[in-house]
Amino acid sequence: MALLKNVEPDIIFRHFVWSVLFIASVAYYINTHIMPNIAIYKEQVRFTRVTQMTLEQTRAVNKDAKSRVQSFSNINHETLQVFGKQINEATLKKYLPKGFLKINVKKTRDEFIKEDQLKKTYFTIYGETESNNLPLILSIVPKLQEKKISVVFELPFNLKKNSKNNLEFNLNIAVTQSTYKQ
Repeated sequence: MALLKNVEPDIIFRHFVWSVLFIASVAYYINTHIMPNIAIYKEQVRFTRVTQMTLEQTRAVNKDAKSRVQSFSNINHETLQVFGKQINEATLKKYLPKGFLKINVKKTRDEFIKEDQLKKTYFTIYGETESNNLPLILSIVPKLQEKKISVVFELPFNLKKNSKNNLEFNLNIAVTQSTYKQ
């Protein structure tokens, strides 16, 4: 203890007191300012972790939904393309079966379904065919459906024989189309 031989006890006591005061003030500062921030930081880290996990789950769900939509779109590309196009009298007349003596297509009205972004267009098909050709008349709707046109048969359906012994008919159909604009 040759080192402490020349040191006075009051200097040692003073250094000890200052050291205790310094340690106490640092401990007080840590407890009042740093420790509450650590709790907040830990909560923020936990929240960030939860948010990141939720974001990754959302990305996975979004990726899955996009792949399903893309797959559906690829499978039904032709149907969706026709469903989004404007169908008029000339288009329907072009796709009708051949073999009628007379055929006429007339648009009667439109009906909009805004909440589903759809439009129903009603057409009346007037025509004449030979007396033994009823299957040709009945094949109109299936033939249009083969061309991916969303068409349904509407009642009433009028059929009568004319003076030339041919069948005259009046057929109502409804074509559903999309009004969605990309």
